[in-house]
This record gives sequence, C-alpha cells and structure tokens, in this order.
Amino acid sequence: MNPLSPIYYIRNNKGRAALIIFMLFFTTLMFMAGNYVASCDWYWEDAIDSSEKIALVECIPGDEAWSDYHATLEEMRADSRLHVMERTGYGFGGLSWYCTIGIEMGSSSFVFNSKEDMEAAAKRLGLSVDLSKVKDHSIVVSKALAKNKGIHLGDTIDGTVDENLNEEFTVDALIEDDTFETFFLVHDEKNLVRFYVYSDEMEGDELYSYIADKIGDRQVKLASRQKHSINQSLAPLHIIMIAGAVLLSVILAVTVNSVVTGQYQKRTYEFGVYRALGLSKKTVFRKCAAELLVMDLIAILIGAAIHFLLTFLLNELLYIPNGKYLPYVTDLGLICVAISNLTVIVPMIIAKGRRMGKADVTEF
Repeated sequence: MNPLSPIYYIRNNKGRAALIIFMLFFTTLMFMAGNYVASCDWYWEDAIDSSEKIALVECIPGDEAWSDYHATLEEMRADSRLHVMERTGYGFGGLSWYCTIGIEMGSSSFVFNSKEDMEAAAKRLGLSVDLSKVKDHSIVVSKALAKNKGIHLGDTIDGTVDENLNEEFTVDALIEDDTFETFFLVHDEKNLVRFYVYSDEMEGDELYSYIADKIGDRQVKLASRQKHSINQSLAPLHIIMIAGAVLLSVILAVTVNSVVTGQYQKRTYEFGVYRALGLSKKTVFRKCAAELLVMDLIAILIGAAIHFLLTFLLNELLYIPNGKYLPYVTDLGLICVAISNLTVIVPMIIAKGRRMGKADVTEF
C-alpha cells in the first residue's frame, strides 16, 4: 500500500488512530443534543400546518366593528372559493403537555359549533379520526397527546386534569395522527363573533392574502399564523443551543488538538524523510489532511450509527409510549454537529499540515 495513503497510517497504527477517532466521535454528540432541542418544533408541526390551511377571523369589540364583522362574514360566505364556519367567541385554551426535554407547552386549539363543522375541518386538515360520537362539549385530541396527558377515550376531563379547562369535556374521539392540537365542540347560538375560513384551492400566503384583501380596512381582525408566533417562541432555544455548541466545540477542539499534537510530534521524523525524498509541502499537507479527514469520517459514521440506534430505542421504549418523540434528523442537529466538527477538524488540519510540511530530516 502507498505510504502516502491515509489508510496506510490507520492500518499500521490502529491504536493511535482509534484514539483520534474516539476523540472526534465526541463532535457527533452535538447532533443528538441539537435533535433534543429541535424536538420542541416537532410538536408544533401539525399546528403550523393547520394554521396555514384554516384561518381565524375575529370581531373587534364595538358597534362599528360589529357592522364591519357582519359585512365581512356575509361577503366571505358568498365567495365560492371560501368555506366559512362560525364559532363561539369564548376562547378555549388547548391542553398543555410536556415535551421531550421536559418543558411544559400549551397546544393551539380549534373550537367548532357543530359536528358537521368539525368533520369538514378534519377533512381539510387530512386528519384520520372517527367523529361519529362527538357532541356538544366533546374534546378531540390525538392518541399521542392523550398518552402524554394520561387520558383515554370516553374520559370526562376538567380543570383537575388541565388548568386550561374551565368546563367539563368528554373525550369522544382520538386522532390517529400525531397532532398536538386540541379540538373542541362547543355549541353556541348567541356569541358567534369568530369564524374560520378555508379554501379547497388556497392555503398559506395565498389564503391569508386573499382574506386580508377581502377584509380591507374594516375593523375586523385576522388572527396571526401559528408559524410566526411559534418561530418567535422557539428561536431563543435554538440560539442558546447553537451558542452552547460553539462553546463546547472550542473546549473539545483544544482537548482533541492536544491529543493529536502529541501523536504527530512523534511522526516529525517520518515527515522529514518524506520532505528529504522530494515531497512538497503541499503533498505533506494533503497527506495530513487526508488522514485526519478519513478518521473524522469514520468517527461521524460510527456516531451516526450509534445515535440512530439510541434514538430508535429511546423512542420505542420511552418516548412514544408516553406521547413524546425524539426526531432522528433535524436541521438544528445537523447545524450543531457541523459547527462542532468543523471547529475541531479544520484548525487541526491546518496546524498539523503546516507543521509537518516544515519537517526537516537534517534536524534529527
């Protein structure tokens, strides 16, 4: 085998290579750490998607506002591109839950005035659920949220189960999908000052822009989309995680560099011989870089295999049975492991490559 091959050193120095690979493996821990923090986002994915498909319009208190609200309602009812569902003006907070990292969160909620409205919304949202038994004061949640809260089909729940509930509700249906939204059916004929709007052909920016144009300058409120409020709420967690990844990566870089420096100092004579045989500094640099990159790749592959296996076991044995979930891959996890790995490996390649490129056999 060519002595300049990165595999040559690894095969002939298994113990030393294993130590470097073990040290580099610690950079992959940032992947799971990032996934844990990003798991908070997972609970809100369906709520954000629902908000993009069904918008909420509210009446602003006041006589003039009520006239504007009623005019808006009638105009949207007459629009063949829109579907309208009136609901009570009373608010009903969704059930709270504990996410994977132990933070208590409160879910978004939908409140419908009839079984037909709830069925229409479920169809638009693509939810897999049997709503045949829902009635006034029914509450509908997913099986995952039910597990998280410790409630079951047929249970009657109130404020003793969740402080967001001011009345008694019966769990009359469980959604198969892992949504963490709460769906209420509350029949009300007197306080219909809010309504949902959806379209079979529009959603997201197109739907909200269309509704906003319909409202114009009337004194009517179009509720903000979930993705805006959720992103604002969770952004600080992501920033803290990234800052922590940078700090820990610097500490890890110093630790790993000290181990690798000792190993490469012992090889100074080896690289001096390469230089004496006519190899350029660039060639020596590329050899050092190739060795470290191959060992880094091995560490990443081992780390990925361990993390995927560990995530699978945690989900199947701990999280899913309790209505929680740890994502296998997240953008935040990838960002954190990239920060950690690059912070460690890039300075190491530059330092060791340059140092070994200056090795001179006549000095020994």
